[in-house]
Amino acid sequence: MQNNLAVVSTADVAPGERLGLWGDFVGRHIGPLQADTFGDPQFEGRLELGESGGVSVAHIVVSRHRVQRTPGLIRRDSRDYVKLVAQIEGAACFEQNGRKVVLAPGEWSLYDMTQPYTVSNPEPINQVIMLLPREQLVRPGLDLDRLVVRRFSGRAGAGRPAYQLLVAAFAALRDGGPEPGNDDLAEMIASHVELAVLDRSGTPTDASLRELTRDRVKRYIDANLDDPLLSLDRVAAAIGCSKRYLHKLFDGEAETLNAYIWQTRLERIRQDLADPALKDSSITEIAFSRGFSSSTHFSRSFRESCGVSPRAYRLLTQGPSLFWHRAARGKLRPDARMVAAE
Repeated sequence: MQNNLAVVSTADVAPGERLGLWGDFVGRHIGPLQADTFGDPQFEGRLELGESGGVSVAHIVVSRHRVQRTPGLIRRDSRDYVKLVAQIEGAACFEQNGRKVVLAPGEWSLYDMTQPYTVSNPEPINQVIMLLPREQLVRPGLDLDRLVVRRFSGRAGAGRPAYQLLVAAFAALRDGGPEPGNDDLAEMIASHVELAVLDRSGTPTDASLRELTRDRVKRYIDANLDDPLLSLDRVAAAIGCSKRYLHKLFDGEAETLNAYIWQTRLERIRQDLADPALKDSSITEIAFSRGFSSSTHFSRSFRESCGVSPRAYRLLTQGPSLFWHRAARGKLRPDARMVAAE
């Protein structure tokens, strides 16, 4: 165990023994599978598995391979789990119940471990998975057979919370931080899955509508961020709601909606100041092109957010040696926090 994780790695194992080591670990901790490597002798993989909130969560980074769970293997294994998979990198093809789905990065799906399935990974993949007890998903209105092998977006809409919670659960487990949801993790994941399924079926829920509306608001802001007249009034008018509803929509978020607008503008400006292609554009031109209309407001906001002046930030990102040369000659005073960080 390492950081409360069971770990298997093929890094220090002879090539001929790697697939056997991998299959033995997966069989003991997740469930027996039949594996092959598409004839590729260079199989490599690392799997980290632990328990968070009473459910098993794992991180898999592995070269191309294919696994099958056959009726014979199912009869040897009585574990009654549904496997939730969040695709981080690479593509994976899942086949079960006559359906097939290919997951791309930022997507998730489920499949039933009590039914035969095949997972083909034609290229190296990076995934986070959770073994969710079946009873967690046996809810009124949810047909598990229709739920499995469906593709859900983990980047937007009602599918995003399930993806984010799964990835965050493993990150907390690996880093030794507080587990999201603690003992309620399985219930929270199941609730997010239910919302995603209801949303796909066209059944509106308060939570799914709220998430979708937040996405619409942020997309509108991102598309109109450079407009100096962008305001909460204009956002509310474009979305078709009141300012009061906008504030309620983002209640509980890390920052207010107005702060989100200004912080996103500042992040765009940070990228611009670090871009060599814009080295001939003045800082004022860049700031005003990103929606600021006051030099004083911009300079103060930038220093509060980044810890240095815009000019110092540009020098640090495009020519750190020049920054310290000028500072040494007294032509530029480096911010104390930046000096401490160095």
